[in-house]
Amino acid sequence: MTSIVSCTQSNVTSIVTSHGLRKKLVRATLVIGLALGFCRAAAGDDPAQLLVAMEAAYARVGSYTARFVRQEVVDGALRAREEAFLKFQRPRLIYLRWVAGPPAGRQILFVPGRNDDRMLVREPGFFTGLATIVMAPDSARVLRESRHPVTDIGIGQLIELILDNARAARAAGELTVRDGGTVPGADGLERRLELVLPRERGKGYYCHRLALSISADSGLPVRATVYDWDDRVVADYAYRELRLNPPLTRADFDAANPEYGFPSWRVAR
Repeated sequence: MTSIVSCTQSNVTSIVTSHGLRKKLVRATLVIGLALGFCRAAAGDDPAQLLVAMEAAYARVGSYTARFVRQEVVDGALRAREEAFLKFQRPRLIYLRWVAGPPAGRQILFVPGRNDDRMLVREPGFFTGLATIVMAPDSARVLRESRHPVTDIGIGQLIELILDNARAARAAGELTVRDGGTVPGADGLERRLELVLPRERGKGYYCHRLALSISADSGLPVRATVYDWDDRVVADYAYRELRLNPPLTRADFDAANPEYGFPSWRVAR
């Protein structure tokens, strides 16, 4: 794409210095437009390649912040929609502060290798906020409120889940990828894809259908809607207001950060 555009721009410069300025300038501008359109179309010829490209796009990301939005069916019941401000840094440092939904005000901090690989939780409220709770990211309490452990939150984990299922299904000749085209999304243009997997639960796939939105700007998945084997929506995850590679510091993942207010008194659960 770069070579096509740079070559065409060079032609424009030569045309400007010659006779017939207006007519040739219009013609050159049309050539640039066609070249750009051709490159965009070529990049999207095979929707399945966009799935593979997510991995390469994420390899350039060391950290990010986002508004993490989720709504899930847990133990057969639809839970309320939740929103949390998320800070993420490789390898898997996670800070969450809920801003909407039943756990509004809750904070979670997880740093691999610290606290015996357990997370720190600060609950809102006068009495519940007197101590920092220390618990496993996949504890029974966590899984009563979510379909996944806290450590499954993150764009990298989502990409891994998608590609693991897509590659297995493609190798078995059981993958269908539907292309919904590029449409306006909450934070810019998004490419809509849908992965369709076998409806047989026993085959070991994560779900029957996965509706995916990929940011046209970053190439990263920014929303995933999960359908079970009865074709019912059981989960909806989104990463809004995504900011890539912000200058996060050690303080962003430190329980002593005064902005977080984690109590020094700790209680294990």
